Amino acid sequence: MTRPIQTTGTTKRIRCGCGWIYVTHAEAESYQEVFLRLGKSGGCPAAFLDGVGRLVTFALNAGVPRETIVRAFGGIRCPSPIHTEGIEVLSCLDAVAKMLKDDGTLA
Repeated sequence: MTRPIQTTGTTKRIRCGCGWIYVTHAEAESYQEVFLRLGKSGGCPAAFLDGVGRLVTFALNAGVPRETIVRAFGGIRCPSPIHTEGIEVLSCLDAVAKMLKDDGTLA
């Protein structure tokens, strides 16, 4: 599938043990993409999240239901879980699952 020239999206942020994660979901016509950025620049966690965002984009455009991605990432635990804004965030991937689940643009 070819990416359109212009997409429209929403960016949300959530705190996890690695810092702030910014989740951007953009779409146009039948195309969707997800960008994941860690507030801290560089490093292995930032590169990992960039790759996960690309895989989520590929999965969505291949017809994988959003709920399947949320179930796959939700509950994954790392050594630095935190409580933020009244919720427990177990890892970067758990944070991504929570944002995809709660983001009305993906409903």
